[in-house]
Amino acid sequence: MIKITLQRIITVIACICIPKLIVAQAPNLGTTAGFALFTSVGAFNNNGASVVTGDVGTNAGAFTAFPTGTLVGQIYVVDAVSLQAASDLDIAVTDLNTTSCGSTIGNILGNGQTLTAGVYCHPAAASLNATLILDGLGDPNALFIIKIGGAFSTSTYTNVTLINGASANNVFWFIDGQFDLGEGSVFRGTVVANGAINLLEASSLYGRALSYSGAIALHNNLVTTFPLAAGAITGTATVCQSQTGVTYSIPVITNATGYVWSLPAGVTIASGSNTNTITIDYSASAVDGIITVQGTNDSGVGIVSANYSVTVNLTTLTSAIYHN
Repeated sequence: MIKITLQRIITVIACICIPKLIVAQAPNLGTTAGFALFTSVGAFNNNGASVVTGDVGTNAGAFTAFPTGTLVGQIYVVDAVSLQAASDLDIAVTDLNTTSCGSTIGNILGNGQTLTAGVYCHPAAASLNATLILDGLGDPNALFIIKIGGAFSTSTYTNVTLINGASANNVFWFIDGQFDLGEGSVFRGTVVANGAINLLEASSLYGRALSYSGAIALHNNLVTTFPLAAGAITGTATVCQSQTGVTYSIPVITNATGYVWSLPAGVTIASGSNTNTITIDYSASAVDGIITVQGTNDSGVGIVSANYSVTVNLTTLTSAIYHN
C-alpha cells in the first residue's frame, strides 16, 4: 500500500515539474510560397524603380505596378491563381493563430537584441529599432515565429540580422495590423499581415510580404523571395571509378540565381558549377553516395531536392599481357 502511494506521489511530482513541450511548426503557405508580395483584399502599387524577384498579385483590388519597376516573376490579378493564393493564405493565418506562444516580448524590439529559435508574442502594437539579431545556434532548421497583436513598424535604417545558421526561410512575422518597413531598412523573413503593407523609400525585404486584408505599396524597394523547392535530378545512376564527363540536371528552380550541389566523396564538378546542369568527374577513389541540389539567391536557400542515389563500381583490370 505504501509502495503504491509513493508511486502516485512521484507521478504527481513529475507532472508538476516537467512542463509540456511546445513544438512549433512553420505555417503551411501553399501556393503563396512562390509570391514575393500578395494581398487577398487590397490595391497594389509601386512608386519608383523597385526590383522584385518572385510573383506578385492581388485577389481583389487595383493593380498599378510593373512595368514601372522591374519584376522577375509573374503577375496574378483576380484570377484562378490569386483565388487559390487567397485561400492558401487563410490556411497559413489559421496555422499562425493556433501556434502557442513560448515567450512574451516587449513593444520595442531591436537595439542589439538577440533572439533564439521560438515563438515570441506581444499583445499589442510594436516597433523595431536599430538591429535585431536572430541566432540559429548552429541549427539550419531553427524556427522563429514573432506574433504582434497590432500594427508593427520599423524606424529608418533598421536591420534584421541572421547568424549561426538561421535562415530567413524559417522566420515568420504574424502582424495583426498594418506593417511599415522604414526607409533604408533591411528586413528578413515572411510577413503575414492583417492590414496594409508599406515598404518605405529604398527599404529591402528578403522574404515575402503577404496581406490578408490591406493594400501593398512599394517605394523604390528591393524585394527578393526564396527559391522554390528543387525538382527531381536526372542523370546516370551507375558509373565507374575514374569515369569523367557525367552530366546531372534538374529543371530550372523558380526564383533561384544560383545552385548548391552536394556530391559523394571523390567526386568533383568539372563544369556548370552554380547552374542547374553540371558535368562531374569520378575519381579513382570515388564511392557510392547521393547527389542533392537546392536553389539559392540573396534571400537564402530553397528546399533541397530528393536524394539521387549513385552506385560507383570499382575499376577492374580487363586485360593483361605477360612476356617471358
